[in-house]
Order: sequence, then structure tokens, then C-alpha cells
Amino acid sequence: MVRVAKLARRLALVREGKDLARPFKTTAAAIVVALTSVFGSQAAAQAPTVEQVALTPEIVEAFIASYPDVRQTADGLSAQYGVDVGDGDDPSTAWQAWLAVTGAQNALNAVCQNYGFTGFQQWLQVMVSVATAYAFATGGGDVPGEMAAAIQQIQDDPNMTEAQKQMMMEQMQASMAMMGAIMPPQQNIDAVTPYVDQLAVLFDDA
Repeated sequence: MVRVAKLARRLALVREGKDLARPFKTTAAAIVVALTSVFGSQAAAQAPTVEQVALTPEIVEAFIASYPDVRQTADGLSAQYGVDVGDGDDPSTAWQAWLAVTGAQNALNAVCQNYGFTGFQQWLQVMVSVATAYAFATGGGDVPGEMAAAIQQIQDDPNMTEAQKQMMMEQMQASMAMMGAIMPPQQNIDAVTPYVDQLAVLFDDA
């Protein structure tokens, strides 16, 4: 889960004031840079292919318990179907590719059902939800509040021309749209927070 780890690290660096890519003197604006660097500048226009779902501690525990077996099953099917989860920048894309492999659904559904999921599709939704909530739980902080503060700072800056303010505001609005597409609900952040150490190992972020 390299991309999850990368987002968490960039957000944490911003929180600590160590991120060098800070165009403003606010944490929120630097968070925008971190998000763009991880997800790409076009993320705001791209709807996620797997929707986040509501998490509970029980669901998070089931996911943690299930991941090794689901990964082992997928790896075992990899040679047959040519889909490799791997350790690239975006393994979540490879996981989603399994949804189109009809012949693998029985095996994937079976292993997911062993842990209380209805099948692989639900498990995948939970994986995306847990991974996103984990990234924000470990590095996100009060992102909406800080972005609102950044917008106010731009509006109140006496050293910027109106044209500069307009340009910055447009950039912030685009970044807020990107944020809205990936920001997990607080319920999900709260659900994963007690398990961040276990998830760090699972997502190779320990």
C-alpha cells in the first residue's frame, strides 16, 4: 500500500512543519500540495471507482484479520489471470482489477466470506475505506478547518493583488474538490485510530 503510506507521511511532514513544498504559511495549503503530489493534479475530476463505506471497529478488525488470506489467495491466482497486486505506487488499482476477472470471483468471494464479508466487492470497499481513513488518522489533522483558514488568509493578505488572490482562490477551490473526493467521514477515522499500529504493518508503513 505504497500510496497510502506516502499520503500519510506527506501529511505528517506538513503537520510537523517539515514539508518543503509549502507555497503558503499555512498547514492547509501545504496539505493541498501533499494531496496533489500523491493523487495527481487531475484527482478532483476523477470520481473514485470504489466508494468508501462506513466503518466500525468490528469491520476494521475483520479487515485486518482477513488481509493476509485475501492477499495470499490473490497472489495464488495471479499467474493464472495475469493480475498482480504487487507493491507499486497504486496497488489499490490492481485490487480493483480483480473485480473484472470473473473466473476468480468464487475463490476471492469464499475467502472474504470466511471473515464475515458478503464477498470480494464488499471487502474491497472496506479496504479502500480503511486505507483512506488510516492515511488521514495518521497525518491529516483538521484538514477542512485548516483549508478554510488558508482561504481566509488569502482573502486578508494585503501583499497580494486581487488577481493573485483570485488565482490562489481558484487553486484552493480545486484542491477542496479533490479533498471532498477522498476525505473520509470522521466515523471512519475514529474507527481506525485504535488500530493504526497494526495497519502500519499491514500497509508497509511501520
